[in-house]
Amino acid sequence: MPRRAPTDPLEDAVRAFLVPRGFDGEVLAIAYQLYRASQEAIARAETEVLRPEGLSWTGYIILMTLWMLGPTEVRELARLQPTSKAGVVKALDVLEARGLVRRTRSEVDRRLVSAALTRPGRARIPRLQHAVHAREHRLTGALSAAEKRTLARLLRKLDTRATGGSLTS
Repeated sequence: MPRRAPTDPLEDAVRAFLVPRGFDGEVLAIAYQLYRASQEAIARAETEVLRPEGLSWTGYIILMTLWMLGPTEVRELARLQPTSKAGVVKALDVLEARGLVRRTRSEVDRRLVSAALTRPGRARIPRLQHAVHAREHRLTGALSAAEKRTLARLLRKLDTRATGGSLTS
């Protein structure tokens, strides 16, 4: 049997507890490391880049989405990220109060609200993206270019939407 790479104590505890109960140890290891790495990456981006700017990760993702797509309905903003509509609305409240976005009601259907970047929002997002991307470079710095391509390819295969799951339900 091949030796496993060293793990951390919590991963070992999860594996020791669940494998004897019929759970697949390799799947547990993948899920554990995926969740841990994702949460750590987001937490560090928030701490190092976004919080000093008065932003949350959700707010940043909203700004990025509006930068890329232009004005977007609030329900679509919620659908595009694993955050509830209430979480998106709360983040939009902060972004609007800071003058980075504006919301407008549809004249056709007053229940629909769209968000758009303001001029200050459009000016700020490229600088934020550069800072977050520098953080992403530090995160992936130990990987070779080939390893980065392989990891990206493997993570794409894990996309839950491709397997019939949903990121937003």
